[in-house]
Amino acid sequence: MFVGFWLHNILVVFLLSKQYYHQIQDKQLAQRQALAQANATRKAQEELLALQNTTQEELESRVQERTFELNIALQELEQANQELERTNTTDELTSLYNRRFYDQKILAEFRRSKRNLTPLSLLLIDIDHFKQVNDNFGHLGGDKSLIAVASLIKLTTQRSTDIACRYGGEEFCIILPETDEQGAMAIAEKLRKQVEEHPITLAENEINLTISCGISTYRQESFATVETLFSCADKALYRAKNEGRNQVQYLPINLEK
Repeated sequence: MFVGFWLHNILVVFLLSKQYYHQIQDKQLAQRQALAQANATRKAQEELLALQNTTQEELESRVQERTFELNIALQELEQANQELERTNTTDELTSLYNRRFYDQKILAEFRRSKRNLTPLSLLLIDIDHFKQVNDNFGHLGGDKSLIAVASLIKLTTQRSTDIACRYGGEEFCIILPETDEQGAMAIAEKLRKQVEEHPITLAENEINLTISCGISTYRQESFATVETLFSCADKALYRAKNEGRNQVQYLPINLEK
C-alpha cells in the first residue's frame, strides 16, 4: 500500500514535469518565433527606408538634371531671341540700326523730348555721287564705301544716347536726344571732315568720298510731329546737295509751318 502511494506520486510528478517541459518548449518556441518576426519586420522596415532614400535621391538627381537642362534651354532661347531682335533691328552690311529701328526710336525720343522739354535733333546724311562710286568701282566699292562711312558715324557718335541708323541706300540718319542745333551742327561738321579726310582704298584704287548733311531740331513746337522733324531735316539735306554738296545745312522747324 505504501509502495503504491509512492509510485502514484512519482507518476504524477513525472507527468507534471513532462507537461511543464513541454510548456517551456512551447514558450521558448513562441519567443523565438516572435523574435524572428520582429527581426523580419525590422529588416523589412530598413529595406523600405533604404528604398525610399534611394528613390528620393534618384528623384532629386533627376529633378536637378531636368532643371539644368531647362536652364540651358532657356538660355539658348534667350540667345536666339536676342539674335532675332538684333537681326530685325540691325543693318547687315553696316551693323548700324536699320530703318525699322529708326521708326521705333524716333517716335519714342520725340515723346520723351516733349515730356522732358529737351531739344531733339535729327541729322540726315547722304553720300555724294554714290551712283558714280557704284558705276566706277562696282558694288564692292559701293559696299565698302557704305561700311567706311558707317564706321566714321560710329566714331563720331560716342554718346550712348545717340542712335545711328542706315535709313536706306546711301542715306543714314542720327537721332540726337538732348541736343540743340549748335550741338548737332558740330557733330555733322566733324563727321563731314572725317569722311572727306579718309579716302577708301580698293585694290589699287582710291575712292574719295564726301557727304551732305541736313539737320533740324525739335523744341516742343506745338504744331510739330515726327514727320515734321524728318521733313525739315530732309529739306535741309536737299539744300546741302543743291548748293554744291559736301556741306551741312540746318532748317528750323518753324519754317515748316
